[in-house]
Amino acid sequence: MNISVLGPPGSGKGTQAKLVAAHFGLKHFSLGETLRAEIDKGSDLGRKTAEYVQEGKLVPEPLVLELFKSFSIQNRNAGLVLDGYPRTVGQAKALDEILRLSCVVLFEVSEKQVLTRLSSRVIDLNGVPYNLETNPPPKGVEYKRRKDDRPEVVQARFREYVQEVEPIVEHYNQQGILASLDAEGAIGKILDELLEKLAAVEKSNNQ
Repeated sequence: MNISVLGPPGSGKGTQAKLVAAHFGLKHFSLGETLRAEIDKGSDLGRKTAEYVQEGKLVPEPLVLELFKSFSIQNRNAGLVLDGYPRTVGQAKALDEILRLSCVVLFEVSEKQVLTRLSSRVIDLNGVPYNLETNPPPKGVEYKRRKDDRPEVVQARFREYVQEVEPIVEHYNQQGILASLDAEGAIGKILDELLEKLAAVEKSNNQ
């Protein structure tokens, strides 16, 4: 089973994608985490993408496809959970040539809710995310705020996402594999609903 989880920044798709990957024994792919890892390492790819990530802009398609193709080749025998990928309809069409998706889940959340969530989001020095309001880091753990979580950057990313996701939604609607999910509830409730949807997909695929 190959799954894509889409949604705006701060929608919780990263948390849920990892939980789903663990539940079904799938490999987790996050373009954002991969890009940030390259930036932190100071690699050639990281230097090329740093400006785009920090300003909330989309990374050029050739670099994105290079990253994903490498990941898919390394995990060719495993099912995948794609966290926030594809990000553009161009990536979606290129993905069709590489991988067959079983389901694309669209997380729906308002811009106001996204800004509220990300205003409290921080990461520790190892990149582990926390929320100062709902899931604060343990006492004594150093943390920092990501540059792309600044309110003005979040707003830019959200509005760009809305424009880009519309043709992606249409693309997967035509394939009949799109499912929408209200992502403004509690993590456990969202996970239960998500697993229920995906279990139905898995059952259908096995028939």
